[in-house]
Amino acid sequence: MGLTIMAHVKFIGGKPMKHLSYLLLAGVSAIGIAGSAYAADYNQAPEFAKMVEAGTLPAVAERLGEEPLIMEPVDEVGKYGGLHTAGMVGGNDRNMLLKFTGYEPLFAWDRQWTGKIIPNIAKSYTASNDATTYTFELRAGMKWSDGNEFTAEDIAFFINDVVSNKKLYPSIPSWLLVDGKLPEVTVNSPTSITFKFSKPYGLFMKSVAGVFGTQLNMLSKNYCAQFLPKYNPKAEEIAAAAGATDWADHMINMCGVEIENIQRWRNAERPTLEAFLIVEPYVAGASQVTFHRNPYYWKVDPAGNQLPYLDGAAFTINADKQTALLAAIAGKTTFQQRHIATTANKPVLFDAKESGGIELVPRRVLTTADAAISINLTHEDPVKRAIFSNKDFRIALSHAIDRQAIIDTIYLGQAEAKQVSPTTDSAFGNKRLSTQYIEYDVDTANKMLDAVGLDKKDSNGMRLTAEGKPLVLNLMTVAALGSQADVSELVVQYWQAVGVDARLQTVDRTRFYEVKNNNDHDAVVWPGGGDGIEGYLDPRYLMPFSTESNYAVSWGKYYQGLDGGEEPPQAIKDQWELYEQLKSTADEDLQAKLWQQILEIAADQFYAIGVSSSPPGYAIKSKNLGNVEVNSPVSWLYPNPGPINSAQWYLKN
Repeated sequence: MGLTIMAHVKFIGGKPMKHLSYLLLAGVSAIGIAGSAYAADYNQAPEFAKMVEAGTLPAVAERLGEEPLIMEPVDEVGKYGGLHTAGMVGGNDRNMLLKFTGYEPLFAWDRQWTGKIIPNIAKSYTASNDATTYTFELRAGMKWSDGNEFTAEDIAFFINDVVSNKKLYPSIPSWLLVDGKLPEVTVNSPTSITFKFSKPYGLFMKSVAGVFGTQLNMLSKNYCAQFLPKYNPKAEEIAAAAGATDWADHMINMCGVEIENIQRWRNAERPTLEAFLIVEPYVAGASQVTFHRNPYYWKVDPAGNQLPYLDGAAFTINADKQTALLAAIAGKTTFQQRHIATTANKPVLFDAKESGGIELVPRRVLTTADAAISINLTHEDPVKRAIFSNKDFRIALSHAIDRQAIIDTIYLGQAEAKQVSPTTDSAFGNKRLSTQYIEYDVDTANKMLDAVGLDKKDSNGMRLTAEGKPLVLNLMTVAALGSQADVSELVVQYWQAVGVDARLQTVDRTRFYEVKNNNDHDAVVWPGGGDGIEGYLDPRYLMPFSTESNYAVSWGKYYQGLDGGEEPPQAIKDQWELYEQLKSTADEDLQAKLWQQILEIAADQFYAIGVSSSPPGYAIKSKNLGNVEVNSPVSWLYPNPGPINSAQWYLKN
């Protein structure tokens, strides 16, 4: 049995309200976040009250269930009404929607990402002392947005019927695997489910709280099972009638089985546990995506008001980020960081504070580097592969970059030169990895390029391969990224100055992923992730971990068990073995020691080239928007604003 810790009891209005604020580790059980229900005291949005009175919607107490989560607002109890507005860019900006309303895991990160995890969909969990077994207790009476009950069967459905089906998931997400195996799940009751792993998994609860953890409870079995042949003999017939390739294609279209499937934002009928429901879907040709509050949302504030406060949200689909910026300047945006909150835009947004009724709120950017340059080490062209795989070639390219000039020009001096590595002064950092090869030294760069066999040049001074052929290095970036695209333009110039015929390729996000995932790229620039606890959970830049390890997509595919994977060198296998040990232990001291060994190998291999740290982050917030967490983190595994709870945002006037 694990140790049990009781939640704090906070008295509000004379009634005990519980909230949990402890770091929960293996061997620990958290009990209770919401006390007993006070049905007579629950309030709801006026529109829902009218529907209840008309008999078209069940009473609020029935919709909330017996154990709603009581959410402490950031500043104060809000009021109902109004819309959240923001600007998307292009037809594949799906993760903006995910970050706004798609983060509802069993246990969640706290608002400041201190490392604590707090009850969310699950009210408690118990872990065995050996970190192999985890039992979650769910909220009695909790419902999907269509009014059907959410139960442990929904979670078991995802494990047993969805993620384990190769037609739906060609590769099982690595965070769900221990020793290459999925956990056994046992439904103990409608409100209790147990995960049993074949070996210890000390990082499991942190993985559950990450963005990918939402996969466990994203699908309603009652709705999505109709698309599987196992449950519906006519699944293929239904798929054909809908114009889908087969039943699996149809199910993905209807349910969006993976968190980043854009299809999850295209079907307004798909039940959800999230605060907002799709009204106008994110389909081709759409000019906006709109949401409306979920009448069955299972969170209340301390005064008993059902959340969310906002009526809904409207995301305008812009052709470019400049249009989104102009909307923010004009005061048409309630909250946004994505696309427009850059260092270059900060002065113009600051000047619009009064006219646009906005303010700039600080955010903590947790990245290993603002722009991570990944040279393709598994290139399909054997000549380029041999050159790119030569560590001295990459060191030379690193020395050719004038980082301070880039920092002064693009980041207005508000960054520090560094490689792609966790923050050096943190427990997760490694000084050698962070600081090696960052000196701007053109002479060294030229000498090293000569030494690797690129000493011959054409009439334009561009280097030739040993075979006497031009060496062209295409550096691909996405224009919508902002500063990373600007950095790429300067990097190309610095490399050309040492005779490397670098050429900038600016593409949209969809094309970027098509080229990269097919391993057809020379080099790419993307924001560097993986700082802090995120490094443990997604070390993509520190070892080949997934197709997001842009410097070695083929090795990442091999690790993930995907088609097209290629067996890597021994040093990488050594990292993988160390990482499996790190995942398995719940001993944080041992985790830290194993992590440093992984980083030492990363420093030896020098996978990716960094330019600088990220500049101070910020977001644009309407002065009329209340309950917004200040200085909250920005990270992929902490999909802000999801963990800061947009359900408790409200408009003051």
